[in-house]
Amino acid sequence: MTSALIIVAAGKSRRFGEADKRFTVLPHGGVLINALVRRGRKAGLDVSVVLDSADDVSAQIDAPCIFAPNAEQGMGASIADAVSTLMQQSKAESLLIMPADLPLLRVESIRRVAARAASNRIVIPQCAGQRGHPVAFGRQFWPALSCLKGDEGARSVISAASSEDVDIVALEDEGIYLDADTPEQMSNLLEKLRPVLR
Repeated sequence: MTSALIIVAAGKSRRFGEADKRFTVLPHGGVLINALVRRGRKAGLDVSVVLDSADDVSAQIDAPCIFAPNAEQGMGASIADAVSTLMQQSKAESLLIMPADLPLLRVESIRRVAARAASNRIVIPQCAGQRGHPVAFGRQFWPALSCLKGDEGARSVISAASSEDVDIVALEDEGIYLDADTPEQMSNLLEKLRPVLR
């Protein structure tokens, strides 16, 4: 079973101000986007980063980048562009998708979602009753992902799937859902990150 991971980093967070939260410097060094790339690779996955075609920061990212020409329309459009590319270029049977603002996400959480992935299954991590990322979509769901529009993300694909096709993985990792929309939120999360991630 081969899986790939895309980190969707094509949006501009207006609430974050002038700073680019993708390149937030972490307490133990390095920047957020590249730390997430490393965690994905430690989990055994091929990692790509999705960027807005009009915002080429690929030289600063330690992974192959997929450019989304419709990124300005929102997260759903960015995912659709990326999946359309991967349908042609990747032989993976499952694709894990996550945003770029999850500084506390653990390697083991990514690994456990990937371990449950299958070509005919959607795998969603959950902690304390709250769902998070990354979500794994088996290849049979890729055509639906490639048709997403606007800013809805992949919720509609999950909602349309039958309950037997959706697998919930219980984790003890609040990092699957603790994201940061403002510099203050990011600062608070980074305080929790000071012990080195396992």
